Amino acid sequence: MSAMNKHLFWYAFVPITPLLVSNAVHAAPNAVTDVQLKSTANESLQLLLITDASEEIQTFPTPVGDNTLLIEIPNTQLQLPERESIRWSQPSTEIQEITVVQQSPESIQVKIQGATSLPEINVRSVSNGIALNLPQQGSLANTAPEAPETAPSPQAGTDSEPIELVVTATRTEKQARDVPRSTTVITREEIEEQSQLSDNLPDILGRTVPGLGPPTQSASNRTQKLRGRDPSVLIDGVPIDSNLKVFQDLRSISPNAVERIEVVRGPTAIYGAEAGGGVINIITRKPQETFTANTTFSIGPALSLSEFSQSFGAGVEQFFSGKVGDFDYVVAASYEESGNRFDAEGDLIPVGRSQGLDNLETFNILAKAGLDVTSDQRLELTVNYFDDKQDPPTLADPSVDELEERVKAQPLDLDGELDVDQLPGREDLTINLSYSHDDLLGSQLDAQVFFKDSTTLTIPQDNRNTIFQSVSRTITESEKVGARLDIETPLASNLDLLWGADYSDESIEQPLTIFDPTVFDNSGGTKFEQTDEAFFSPPYDLQSIGLFSQLSWQANDKLSLRGGLRFERFKMSVNDFNVLGEEIAFGRVPPEAEEVRGGDVSFDDVVFNIGAVYNVNDEVNIFANFSQGFSAPDFRRFLRFLPQFANRLPVQVSEDIQVTQPIVVDNYEIGLRGNWDNVQFSLAGFFTYSEFGQTERQSEDGSFLTSSREPKRTYGIEATTDYQINDQWQLGGNFTWVEGESSPEDVDDFVALSTTDIQPIKVGLYVENQTTPDWSNRLQLLIVGSRDRAFEDTIGGNTIDPFPIDGYTTLDWISRLDLGNGKLTFAVQNVFDNQFFPVDSQTQRRNREFAAGLGRTISLQYQLNW
Repeated sequence: MSAMNKHLFWYAFVPITPLLVSNAVHAAPNAVTDVQLKSTANESLQLLLITDASEEIQTFPTPVGDNTLLIEIPNTQLQLPERESIRWSQPSTEIQEITVVQQSPESIQVKIQGATSLPEINVRSVSNGIALNLPQQGSLANTAPEAPETAPSPQAGTDSEPIELVVTATRTEKQARDVPRSTTVITREEIEEQSQLSDNLPDILGRTVPGLGPPTQSASNRTQKLRGRDPSVLIDGVPIDSNLKVFQDLRSISPNAVERIEVVRGPTAIYGAEAGGGVINIITRKPQETFTANTTFSIGPALSLSEFSQSFGAGVEQFFSGKVGDFDYVVAASYEESGNRFDAEGDLIPVGRSQGLDNLETFNILAKAGLDVTSDQRLELTVNYFDDKQDPPTLADPSVDELEERVKAQPLDLDGELDVDQLPGREDLTINLSYSHDDLLGSQLDAQVFFKDSTTLTIPQDNRNTIFQSVSRTITESEKVGARLDIETPLASNLDLLWGADYSDESIEQPLTIFDPTVFDNSGGTKFEQTDEAFFSPPYDLQSIGLFSQLSWQANDKLSLRGGLRFERFKMSVNDFNVLGEEIAFGRVPPEAEEVRGGDVSFDDVVFNIGAVYNVNDEVNIFANFSQGFSAPDFRRFLRFLPQFANRLPVQVSEDIQVTQPIVVDNYEIGLRGNWDNVQFSLAGFFTYSEFGQTERQSEDGSFLTSSREPKRTYGIEATTDYQINDQWQLGGNFTWVEGESSPEDVDDFVALSTTDIQPIKVGLYVENQTTPDWSNRLQLLIVGSRDRAFEDTIGGNTIDPFPIDGYTTLDWISRLDLGNGKLTFAVQNVFDNQFFPVDSQTQRRNREFAAGLGRTISLQYQLNW
């Protein structure tokens, strides 16, 4: 048995042994065979769910907004004749709608929407099922209360989809249609489906989120801007991104540990700094009311049929969750080993531009424990650990940089394996303790404290012909602690106030590890023996504190308004340091500017937002908003070259050095949403502007990114549509067009932003067919357009993009079959085996980083439910 197979065997079967012993028999959900709505005495209604369950059925009501109640009923399953859900429209004068749907395979959801206020219910068990009583809610239409009649005929469930709720846009749970912003929610089902093609979160989001750049097919999300700017990345509300951008924040957790992903598109300060492009909130798996466990085995997902043995990779995932009394738990673990990756021409794809996804060993474990202290109070501890190591990476041959023509990256022919003490990769640890109180003096309180630690190691390279003048690599280390507090206080029946505070303290280091060049040369480029350590950027600390308040006003049935203010203050502290020695060697700064005196930089500002939603009718609404984002610049990029920006010697870190000023982004947006029985669509247009933005461009030698502070604007259009033709067919897609310009200091007018900031037009299309009750198939097309604006515009005689960007198209196929007590999935990526180059690869100046995309690959997965 190979080393990989041994790892997979023990990893899969050791954790599930106790599950097999303790859960040899898993009870089926309780069948609900009929649903009845009746009038009772005193102008009341009764919703009766008929079941012969011998055990007591639990219900969990949750208010949503001002007039809607959701009731989750776990371990139940609708088994109604000739329909999958049921709905009553305006069954009484006080109730607008009642729907009963199968929310998940083992959970029913009841939605009760009041006409003007939140319905009250009481639940009791009856001999033939469970009764949800609605006192003083009026009798059934055309039915006298003293002589109850049979309920009106319910409507079949085409309009009974579960309500889509979002938390990220407002920090409180709201219906997506009531939020005056563009949002995207990627559900657990979609994550499972898309991870068959790639379990890399940047690629999953690149295919599904409008406004976000296309998949990079690497660990980096450098060219995945959101509306032309960097988004803030959260895990359960905890900011995992760093002020020092390494562009790998999205690769910090396995899809197996994710319940859903909420994306707020466009600048916002609702979660604090660093959200110039929006917010991507990764929400981890939720605990289940009844014991649930599954094990997933996979082969792929980048398995090439032409190079089967070299590209072979496999993984295993284990999930289990349940509840014992007031205590609940979740454990989601995954382990994967990947092989080499090949393009459509059958050539090995080298890492080149950033950490690739080849020859990876990836381990992730999510552990969550929750305690319902009382019916109103909850305490929850979440720990997520992610470890990504590349052994060995497929290095690119640097000799192709000497060629004048544009050629794709070629793998370096090494005599042996990479010999380095610490393998390249990323390690993340996030710990989050949260507390909630649903009724604290009439308010709802949510609080959390968190700790985050991450280390990113790049691939050692021969950098002797660059500014680094060495065989070296950078290591980025970030440690962050912080706290959040939200308090939602109702001021009136239609007016709510959300207020609170955020605090974070981050320590950042970026050392430069230097290796012996003689040992490197004698080994043929495979052995790295450390001789020294300098810093690429000096260590610094960044503290931030934010105070905020948000008002939500339901003016009438048609119009709702939201708005608020946020005070944000940050403080950056750095000790005395010397600039990178090669800056002096290259004549960029005089020798007397080598020493920089440390100091503090503090700034604060008040930003605000206001938005409105107008319901044209029950299906269509219009929204508009103005919001501001506030963030600190990436201090690392300025500190290492600080003497270039100072106007006196010796150089002193202080607030009068302009490049350290904060970034304030103004965002204007208007949009239209529609939601009919079988058609959903959204359309939004936006414009953003920052007077003192941050623009990144590649250095002259292509070895790193430089930043400049200058006016920056972006604008664009986004659209989504979904159409359920019938029970068997559905289709849809998303569209993104973004453009933008900046005004550099030495340029009279605005020039195009580079494709690092502004990605080309992106179109995603899909068609899905429920071929049989147990078998479904999905085809999805990704179209990425071309872009040459930044190649045609110049700064100082040099083109902004080194080359024009060529468009490409890929087609993927996903097939899923219910088989036994589980699901079998087969997927093909790049069905037509097109040769293409991802946008991220095309933005690189050096040929060694111009890596091709994946050719046709397949994956096979089986998920077994226990």
